[in-house]
Amino acid sequence: MCFKKVGFLASTIVSTALSTVGVFVVFELNHQAKAIVVPGDPNDYIVEPGTGYDGVVRLNIQTSFGGFLCSGSLLPTGQHILTAAHCLASSIDTIDFEPFIPLGNVFTTGAKAFFELPTGEVQVKAEELYIHPNWNGRYYDGNDLAIIKLAELAPTDAERYDIYRGSDELGQPGIKVGIGVTGNGNTNERVLDLKKRSGLNTYDAFGEVLNGVFPEVNFPVGSALLYDFDNGNPANDALGIIAGIPNFGLGENEVSPSFGDSGGPTFIDGLVAGVVSDAIRSLLPSEIDDIPYNLSVGEIIFDTRVSTYAGYIDDVLAGNIAPTKTVPEPNTIFGVILALGAFATHSRSKKAK
Repeated sequence: MCFKKVGFLASTIVSTALSTVGVFVVFELNHQAKAIVVPGDPNDYIVEPGTGYDGVVRLNIQTSFGGFLCSGSLLPTGQHILTAAHCLASSIDTIDFEPFIPLGNVFTTGAKAFFELPTGEVQVKAEELYIHPNWNGRYYDGNDLAIIKLAELAPTDAERYDIYRGSDELGQPGIKVGIGVTGNGNTNERVLDLKKRSGLNTYDAFGEVLNGVFPEVNFPVGSALLYDFDNGNPANDALGIIAGIPNFGLGENEVSPSFGDSGGPTFIDGLVAGVVSDAIRSLLPSEIDDIPYNLSVGEIIFDTRVSTYAGYIDDVLAGNIAPTKTVPEPNTIFGVILALGAFATHSRSKKAK
């Protein structure tokens, strides 16, 4: 997950696809990953180990068609990671991949969580996957939430985070933390450096505000939290223009999630209030660069609202729900090669048209 700055700490959250090449993994930007995009210098938003967010992890997800990079947060058990369902199960972005996996079905064959600590990196493999039963692979239908159970307890130095259970998220600035692609929200510039970044954004509305505004949007009431990437200019205030909910942002502190940030947390009062899901993919009149879905200033992003799913999360942690899938230990070494040729590699994984 990475944040992208634009004079405002705008970050963008999306998953970053990985395609294996020998024992390496080529990162590929696709609609599965997001990272924090900011309004200024991305280096100003880097989160160093030991500063409170060591429980926010990078997730390397293995599948039969390659791999993905997502983010997640460590829950109070020390053995469960909260993330997005689309990081682990088929979505509209992976429906054309080979082999075919029906929408909403698990595609993960292995996963690891990477904890960046003051003492160094610690990797812990996944043991069980829990996908919310109402996830159907369509982002705009909501329910984009999942939990990974690790094969062993996370390092004791990694913070554990409880979930937000209140109903007053709207209007509250939340701290977004993620690992992935970053850049400046005023431009289309993006860089993948795997640095953890953080910044702020404010929840402006519930997802159902957009039901009917866009034909494909059908959020269950209270299931998603909307926010946009502001720069202080009313002409770029997406939700102000589209939904009549003005908010000009938080200045240099405003960020947006981007590729690699999917599944990452938004904190309110130190509690996980949101899980990064996706963004509106239509071209909006507020966009600063007239490029849809590149997570720049003027776009609308949404998180899964954690308080709505508190009962499900509690039941998983208490052992009251059977796992959706048990995963074997990953058999691929996760390395990284940053290469522009990743898009070509990714396209070969799709069905011929």
